[in-house]
Amino acid sequence: MARYAYASGHWLPLVAHMLALAFGVRVLFSSLPALRAVRDWLPLALGPFLYVELRWLIEGVGRSHADVMIQGWESTFFPGQPAETWATRMPVRWLSEALHLAYASYYLLVYLPPTILYVRGRRDCFARTILALAMVYGVCFVTYLLLPVDGPRFLHGPASAPEGPVRSFVLALLQSGSSRGTAFPSSHIAASVVASLSALACQPRVGAVVSVLTLGLAVATVYGGFHYLVDAIAGVAVGLVVWLLASALWRALSTPGAQSASAA
Repeated sequence: MARYAYASGHWLPLVAHMLALAFGVRVLFSSLPALRAVRDWLPLALGPFLYVELRWLIEGVGRSHADVMIQGWESTFFPGQPAETWATRMPVRWLSEALHLAYASYYLLVYLPPTILYVRGRRDCFARTILALAMVYGVCFVTYLLLPVDGPRFLHGPASAPEGPVRSFVLALLQSGSSRGTAFPSSHIAASVVASLSALACQPRVGAVVSVLTLGLAVATVYGGFHYLVDAIAGVAVGLVVWLLASALWRALSTPGAQSASAA
């Protein structure tokens, strides 16, 4: 039934996706200097659009959502449900606002460090960062299609954290932009971990700031009731593993032998 609804009522996002893919292939294989900047930023620029499209793709795939399984893991490893109880046990307004501010800084964490590298002409570090971010988004998005998890916010609503302008902004943003079924692992945390490690490797001062904000973001996902604690831990693990794999891949592609083979 879900597949039929997707085919009959949600064909427009699929068409838009195919057109964007065709445009992306054209840009990647283009040698026009005017398209060079578009080619450089395309993998990261498509991330938000692909995330929004997941709300229809997950429905179209039609797999059962695995919240019961994730809740079982949560109860096994942690007392109670931290995403539902943490904020009520620590109802501190300034803490809530600070954590939600860190959560709201997500796009700044992901996009600002590579922008600084690009402006400074550090193209190797920029390309390495984009590779790692593209890989972590790919891993998370494929996981959502195979194992969709709604998360506590969709099932029970956000946690009862103290109200404030920053929290209200975050809730409004999630209400309009989040895709159901994308809780496990937390792509916010996974991508922020990759962004932190990439920044620490290329620009340590920026990386230190990004790392502090990433820690606050990770705590906020559970405190605000947006993710299970299991989602957050999985996000950290995915971020670490993908960054290591991306670094190894980058080193392999950067060796003289690999460069000679690609040139041939």
